[in-house]
Amino acid sequence: MADVIVVGGGPAGLSAALFTSKNGLETTVFDTDKTWMHKAHLFNYLGIRSMDGDVFMQRAREQATKDHGVNLNEGDEVTAVEKRDGGFTVSTEEDEDDADYVVLATGANRGLAESLGCAFTDEDVVDVDVTMETSVEDAYATGAMVRAEEWQAVISAGDGAAAALNILTKEKGEHFHDFDVPSDVADQ
Repeated sequence: MADVIVVGGGPAGLSAALFTSKNGLETTVFDTDKTWMHKAHLFNYLGIRSMDGDVFMQRAREQATKDHGVNLNEGDEVTAVEKRDGGFTVSTEEDEDDADYVVLATGANRGLAESLGCAFTDEDVVDVDVTMETSVEDAYATGAMVRAEEWQAVISAGDGAAAALNILTKEKGEHFHDFDVPSDVADQ
């Protein structure tokens, strides 16, 4: 059983996964690799002067998996997410996995959020609070799922980070932030 399951492996999902795994929570990502990033070229992502979206995704996956221990299930499409006592069951065609938290990062595809029973806004996007938590406790939605038109990779990555930090705050029992200093990098 994972602590956190992330459905979607674009900037929002990988950002959430990186933060939770980096800080000690067993994290699994289900990714069909259908992110819009494959159509993108980044000129407006902070810290990147120019990068093809495919290259960005390759580097993001490597950072999450190799550097921070995220379990990546590529090609496994999630067919259902169900709330259960103390967490969630995430189903694919071939298997079921359980987790305490779920982060939905499926772009503009809001079907899983709807079937989970998440509330929606008048703009027909998933309703979340500032921490990206939905109306279903311990279920988070990020990126294009929660924004009618603001589909920027950097915004989505921030949404994923916000979800992860709230999960970590709940787990640690006090406000948590992930702030590294140079000596932390030397320890890696």
